Formats: sequence, C-alpha cells, structure tokens
Amino acid sequence: MEVRRRVVGAVAGLATATLLLGAAPAHAAATAVDTGSVTPVAAVDVQRYAGDWYQVAAIPAIFEIQCFKNVKARYDVQPDGTIGVRNSCRTIIGTTSAITGRARSENPPANSALTVSFLKLAGQWRYFGGPNYVVIGLDPDYRWAVVGDPDRSSGFVLSRGPVLDGDQLAAAKAALSANGYDLCDFRITRQDGGASRAGSFC
Repeated sequence: MEVRRRVVGAVAGLATATLLLGAAPAHAAATAVDTGSVTPVAAVDVQRYAGDWYQVAAIPAIFEIQCFKNVKARYDVQPDGTIGVRNSCRTIIGTTSAITGRARSENPPANSALTVSFLKLAGQWRYFGGPNYVVIGLDPDYRWAVVGDPDRSSGFVLSRGPVLDGDQLAAAKAALSANGYDLCDFRITRQDGGASRAGSFC
C-alpha cells in the first residue's frame, strides 16, 4: 500500500511498522529525530504493524494518480531489521499497479518515524531527507493507523479492513486534527467492500 521525496507507502495506504528488532532493550530511550510539525506516537510494535493495510483516505498525490480504487500497502519485517514495502492499487482500466520499497526506522526503539525509499541503486536502498512516514495515530489493537510527514504534505488513514466504523473513523480524524491537518485536504479512497465513491474526508 504509494515518486517524490515525500512518497509513502501507504498506503497506501497504505502505510505500516522494533525495525531494528531486538537491537535495543525495551527501556532504551528513542533516538531523537526531527518530525517537524507532527508528533509521532510513543511506540510502534513492528511485528503487530506488519501485514496488509487498506487506504481509507489520503491527501491526493501524484504517485497515486493512476489509482482508481483498492489502494493497499503491505509491510514485512526483513532479516536486516528494515521493513519491506509493497504499495498496490487497481487502475481505471482494471490492471494492478504496484511498487516495492524499503523503510528504516529513524527513532528506534520507538519506530514511529520512518524513512521510506523506492530507490535502489547498486543493490542498496537509498534513503534521503529524513523521516517521511510518521505514525501519528494508532489504534491500541492496530486496527487503524494515521500516517503523516514533517511538513504535512502527505497524509494517510489506514485500516486493516476496507472500512472503519464510526468510532474508529472519529479517532483517526482526531489524530489528524491534533497534528494540524485540514481534513478537507483528504479524499476518501474507493475500496471494494468499503467506500464506493471518492469524496471529501471532512
């Protein structure tokens, strides 16, 4: 589940995920990182965050212009402790568009601020510009997540299923508002089994 510097996976959302699993004791302080105008959640359990996420809503982005519906993201913990990212969607002509990338934690062991890259050169993933995937809202049961970036140029509402119930949706919107986002900048994502039409999120 999503190319400019601020590309995320979300996604596409979907975005979502210790990245350096076992590398630091649980009591260790999180690495300081500049997340700009947004505040990351206290901690993300990468093992629970891994898996499939549906994009419920997002700020429209050029890298999703080909996506008509069913924007999803899948996150998998890699042997080196990074996170594999696969963003996919269904196009207007019924084909699947997908891109793969890699994410690394910028604030271990909290792992709530990540840099996602879709650029691989000479067998190495290249990371630029600091965190572009900041988890700013997260359900205690990992049923939904809200992802932003330091300058609020991108934002994603993710869910384990194609739709959120009323309380979950209200909590996700509250996380966005608490981080200075304008809900009207977001568009609802069409999902089979979820929203049938795109529209304003506010």
